[in-house]
Amino acid sequence: MTTDLPIGDLRFYDNQVPALAAGNWQINLTHTLKDITTGTMGATQNLVVSAPQFAMDPALILNRYPPADSTGPYDTVLPHIVLNDALLPWERTMTNTADANRTPWLALLVLGEDEIIGGSTSPTRTQTDTVSGFLAADPAVLKPAVTREDDVALADPCTFIQLPADLFARLIPRLDELRFLTHCRESHIGDKAEQGLETDGLFSAVIANRFPAAPATGTEAQKSIVHLVSLEGLEPYLVDQPAFTKGISSVALVSLASWTFHTTPDNPQDFRGLAANLVGQEYATGTCDPEKLWLRLPELWGYLGTQAGSEVFQRVTEGFVPLGYRLRTGEETLAWYRGPCAPVRTTPPPATGRTPWASADAALIYHEEFGVFDASLATAWQAGRSLALADRAFAQALHDFRRRAHQLADRLQQQLNSDAFTVSRTAGLTTDARAQDTFLPQLSTALLTDLNTSTAITPVTTPPIAPATLTQAVPVNPVRAAQDFLADPQVRGVITATSQEDLAPVAAWLARLRLLYALPFNLLVPDERMLPPESLRFFLLDENWLTALTDGALSVAVQSTRDTHLNQVMDDTVQQATRAAAQTVRAQKTGVTTSSTPSAAGEPVSGFLLRSALVSGWPNLAVRGTRTDDSLLPLLRMDHLAPDLLLCLFDGVPDTVEFSEPQEGFRFGVDDDGRLPLRQPTTGTPSRPIGTQLPGTGMTLGSLRAGGHHVLDITSAVTAVQNALAAVNAPVTGFGPGDFALQMVKSPEAVRFTSQAS
Repeated sequence: MTTDLPIGDLRFYDNQVPALAAGNWQINLTHTLKDITTGTMGATQNLVVSAPQFAMDPALILNRYPPADSTGPYDTVLPHIVLNDALLPWERTMTNTADANRTPWLALLVLGEDEIIGGSTSPTRTQTDTVSGFLAADPAVLKPAVTREDDVALADPCTFIQLPADLFARLIPRLDELRFLTHCRESHIGDKAEQGLETDGLFSAVIANRFPAAPATGTEAQKSIVHLVSLEGLEPYLVDQPAFTKGISSVALVSLASWTFHTTPDNPQDFRGLAANLVGQEYATGTCDPEKLWLRLPELWGYLGTQAGSEVFQRVTEGFVPLGYRLRTGEETLAWYRGPCAPVRTTPPPATGRTPWASADAALIYHEEFGVFDASLATAWQAGRSLALADRAFAQALHDFRRRAHQLADRLQQQLNSDAFTVSRTAGLTTDARAQDTFLPQLSTALLTDLNTSTAITPVTTPPIAPATLTQAVPVNPVRAAQDFLADPQVRGVITATSQEDLAPVAAWLARLRLLYALPFNLLVPDERMLPPESLRFFLLDENWLTALTDGALSVAVQSTRDTHLNQVMDDTVQQATRAAAQTVRAQKTGVTTSSTPSAAGEPVSGFLLRSALVSGWPNLAVRGTRTDDSLLPLLRMDHLAPDLLLCLFDGVPDTVEFSEPQEGFRFGVDDDGRLPLRQPTTGTPSRPIGTQLPGTGMTLGSLRAGGHHVLDITSAVTAVQNALAAVNAPVTGFGPGDFALQMVKSPEAVRFTSQAS
């Protein structure tokens, strides 16, 4: 497999078979010695290839469709689940089939609430017992004939469901159908949130074989329950007419995952409905007001008409929030506060020659005209200092960097105090050079000749200095001398170049800080009215706020004016290293790099906060920021702050931001008329890339099992699709699960936002 997919593309594979299946294994080693009668010698080693058997880690679930607890018109889709372990569906070997290792052991069942026996206290009608209790023989219940692995204890918990035997026979996929209901997908993870995904972008998908039941006209939404079940040990019964033992009335199935959703003719909670609702509240009289999508308080029109009212309106428009503020004298007043996420572009601090904030009070701004404080930068400074003090590793790294810089400065100054060196030679000095390596280059040929000549030395008598010629020496200020020395560009260059190793961990920690990691959420959004439920808010990062934040962090353990001056002269270097490190944080966390176009010099970092069921329902939601030429904007951070809250930061200001269903989580099913559009299956036609919908084609997928349970007959469906492709001169040789998935996929939903300047 390859990982050369562009962002937004998807590649299907039939399967991903592991080299060694899960289960109990034994390695036998034998050795025979010739001409010795001791016989055969050997050793035996037992081992377990571990994989889920009676339980599965919920972290393996990447995406579910329909989303859990959602409501929408789902009667034309086949529910599916995406797992971030590409091997999982093939890790167990199924019996009774010629292609056992390529037959998945998992199936996805769509059930009605009245179709499950027991489990009335659970929303998904599950029952819980120990592994021992589940496997215990019951003459009325068919249970899987499995070999318990050695790493599974009999007392381990087991979740299962119970189905009537006749319903099991009507709904369960047949053994030869299973491979068409499971496949492997590959996509780029560069437009996904940071969730610890595998860097190769490989996922497995298991699709149900049953369409959800549609509600009757005029009735409430129809509830459906989905279970990911294990079919290991049930192979003899995965046939058209299973031969149940006499007395068997039900079948017990291990449930590895389950969720519920509701089907309705309306679409309030499907992708399209949720995306439309994001901007629905921003519309007035049919026209969208993009100003309402900025991260700030709702407009306060009632304050207009006075000078103070205009000031309040301007402040709120710029993203400030009035908060309670207590003076040192104990008086209660209010102060303005704005976090790092601003709805306007701010003037950044100077690139060079800046004096860092030395304290929170120094960063506090007082507006004398209105008698109000602006505590934004002071809060940022204090937040940076508090986070630095709470992180022992960073404090140690900062201490090591400062100590290294001071040692370098001391050694350089000592060397430059010698007559043999000048400031102009600073760039050639290093603290690691040996004395002879530094001294020998100063010796010229003439000097060596003079030193080798035997010359009588005549003592020189120096006359005493007359008292009248004595002058008082000008006292040297050691602090000023040290400052002037450190301020020399060549000295700073040597310190910077030689202390890079110590600066790296400091810059890496500060880079995460600049990307808003570890910051309390109330510092980002100080008022909940700024980000109500089901809302999307854009912003620009305030460089002044971030600079005050890093100043606070760097203030830790400043013990002297020498430390303070070192902070000032090294500020440009530290800030540049921090910005550079911020570019690589996401790549280090996700393990992949994304081909993108760097932002222009001076362009601010922008982003958005999305608080919506889109985030919880589609945790692998794809987000792409592009320019007018469709080039991707670098993505600095994309992270879930809460199950329904997504933060995204771009390096620059995108012209377009697009949200779409994740490629690896595409829906499966038919259109509203029950038809299946055909897609280009091969590379035989260059003008039509694989996956392109074939013009003027389509077929009615009426391949349902008898009995009225909306169960798709996979064998006849596969045959029908193959015949339809052959009829339009697009046949596929060796039609497999990946080919079937390509034809069954439904076009993804997407919503696009365009900037006001575009």
